[in-house]
Amino acid sequence: IGVCFEEKNLYESMTAEENLKFFASLFGLKDVDTTGLLERVGLADRAKTRVAGFSKGMRQRLMVARSLVNQPMVLFLDEPTDGLDPVSSKAIRGLIEEEARRGAAVLLTTHDMWEADELSHRVAFINEGQLYAIDTPESLKLRYGKRSVKVRARVDGEVVEDSVALDAEDTGERLKEAVAAEGLLTIHTEEATLESIFIQMTGRGLD
Repeated sequence: IGVCFEEKNLYESMTAEENLKFFASLFGLKDVDTTGLLERVGLADRAKTRVAGFSKGMRQRLMVARSLVNQPMVLFLDEPTDGLDPVSSKAIRGLIEEEARRGAAVLLTTHDMWEADELSHRVAFINEGQLYAIDTPESLKLRYGKRSVKVRARVDGEVVEDSVALDAEDTGERLKEAVAAEGLLTIHTEEATLESIFIQMTGRGLD
């Protein structure tokens, strides 16, 4: 089992490399590829730097690396991209996908519904200890989303929007007209987001 806590609990007087070696020793491991782990989270050049001098984002990346020292088959990640810039967040998401492909079961807790949608095979909505739903992201969006298409077009110099219901009797005719219109700008399905579904189910936003 590997765990990445939301709360940073690293040894600040130790270097990044020493932190990884120490936690590896708790598993009885001596020959851990600390360089490889640090490279995966973009900290290879800070291996000999004490954690006390690390930024919040650097500490978060080191926490993720630490959770992998024993090559766990079950990985618990609590807000793993918290405090990271977009580039670092993308790298960590890529690492999570690599671990899943390796065969590890990854349990991710996050308030970022886009991240949950991108990474998860199944998602669970939990609010104040109550489980509201558990399913694949696609199934949830199909079940709770609108069966409609949003059309944006430029008419007399102004951008206007229209929603075409997919179950209406005149759906086909209206879509043909929209596609043939000279001022057509965009046309796409109105798919529900996981965030909107969460709010719909729980009656509250994401804190």
